Amino acid sequence: MIGTVGCDDSGQSCTYTASYVVEPDDTITFTVSAMTSATSWVGIGISDNRIMPDSDIVLGAADGTNSFIQDRFATIRDTPPVDDSQDITSASASRVDGVTTITFNRPRDSGDSNDISLDVCRFFLFAFDG
Repeated sequence: MIGTVGCDDSGQSCTYTASYVVEPDDTITFTVSAMTSATSWVGIGISDNRIMPDSDIVLGAADGTNSFIQDRFATIRDTPPVDDSQDITSASASRVDGVTTITFNRPRDSGDSNDISLDVCRFFLFAFDG
């Protein structure tokens, strides 16, 4: 687990959770969940500086019928534009019992200038639209 927000004493009911696993093929599998409304999104950012500008962002949503997950890059503190190079794979989004979950793989280093390499320690930014 790399982060939790708003957990109860048992740690079982959290407003937001994020975790990752480094796979044998050097990709990283991320799972991000948040308690959201049916029309809300959840995301995670990778940053060198703890703030949104110049951060690599993955954002997703699911409403029970439709879903999306997108690789984005934030240049300012606003909705980040979609990255021209979508370097995420095995992406899925679901919403069950008021919790939206996105799961995706990304390379440790994609070579894309809008993807921040995970070869060294980085900051994670947690975001969701509750």
